[in-house]
Amino acid sequence: MGKFNRFGNMSPPEEVMRRSYLMAEEPFQIYGNLYFVGNTWCASHLIDTGDGLILLDAPCLNELAYLINNVYKLGFELSQIKYIVVSHAHHDHYGSVRALVHLTGAKTFLGEIDAQDMEDHPERFAAMHASKPNRSLDECFVPDVRLKDGDVITLGNTKMRCVLTPGHTVGVMSHFWDAYQDGESKKVGIYGGAGFVTLREKQIRENNMPANIREVFLQSIDKVWDEPVDIMLGNHPFHNDTFEKHERAMKETGNPFIDPTEWKRYLQELKDCYHQFLNLTEEQVEKMYEKSDFLTYRDIVTPYLLGEKVI
Repeated sequence: MGKFNRFGNMSPPEEVMRRSYLMAEEPFQIYGNLYFVGNTWCASHLIDTGDGLILLDAPCLNELAYLINNVYKLGFELSQIKYIVVSHAHHDHYGSVRALVHLTGAKTFLGEIDAQDMEDHPERFAAMHASKPNRSLDECFVPDVRLKDGDVITLGNTKMRCVLTPGHTVGVMSHFWDAYQDGESKKVGIYGGAGFVTLREKQIRENNMPANIREVFLQSIDKVWDEPVDIMLGNHPFHNDTFEKHERAMKETGNPFIDPTEWKRYLQELKDCYHQFLNLTEEQVEKMYEKSDFLTYRDIVTPYLLGEKVI
């Protein structure tokens, strides 16, 4: 897994949560009509369908300004966002959805199982919002469309297939579609929720998750194992080395995001790490998660403290 555990505790430490502006990142084109508009912690992707924009995952409310800025930096208008698709019901992926809908009138999509969970347990979601500094303003939302396994979202030239892959939450959806550039296309895939911090025994009990959710997590990986994917995205940048690839793209010929072998390599890494996790005692799991690897993965604090430009 390299120098950091991409499936472990990757939450920003409190010093970063308080200064969320440190997580602002420059937007960039990944391939053709596909763009990164997210922040250091959470990925948001923009698809230009030719008939409006699809936004895949929205940040916490405190990071909304950086997303809006990124949309404009790419030359788009906020009003062009027609659809907002949320991969799963964790607030770092939906916290600003209601604000964005207020600003754009966009239509919202969320898996029906996660949508029902959000509706049935407002107190648990409120507690999740309050668990981190500067996150208490994040808001639940009622999606316009509750997605079922295999549903296809269509806008302009894009047909996004939604596949139910529960585990990280009870209703995680993974997404697959084609991106276009210069008359050619590449198959894009994103695994909806890879971290297994939510599958600690303590959290399974507290969140009233199904008793077999740990087994379901593995079944979800197998379910999408044979998906043809040329460009693998992550709903967190550390899942697919987003920034490292972009930095390489600025220096090299070719496109580091295009790698048809990455999908299965990544899923195998996820499986291997998950099996290690399952063999840990509860005490070992607690120790594993007590320290965040966020700043090991991308040090955004040291440049700030030195008064240098934050990359």
